[in-house]
Amino acid sequence: MSKWSAAKETVAKLSEQAPDHGADVAGMLEALISTTLGALAAEKDEAYVKSFVEYELSSLNVQHIDVQRLT
Repeated sequence: MSKWSAAKETVAKLSEQAPDHGADVAGMLEALISTTLGALAAEKDEAYVKSFVEYELSSLNVQHIDVQRLT
């Protein structure tokens, strides 16, 4: 299983579990994003995390295939 498949599976499981935790899907995803950004910041420096987030935000409405992101 690729890292992207594992991440998608995690998101799907969290989304399914949202009602069990008194949350909606958006709330669970927000918690995951916040927690993940903190964990990423612990692994990389702040500039890296900021650049990563800016890249992902700029890609939200772009229809393209990023080979690096598929692995």
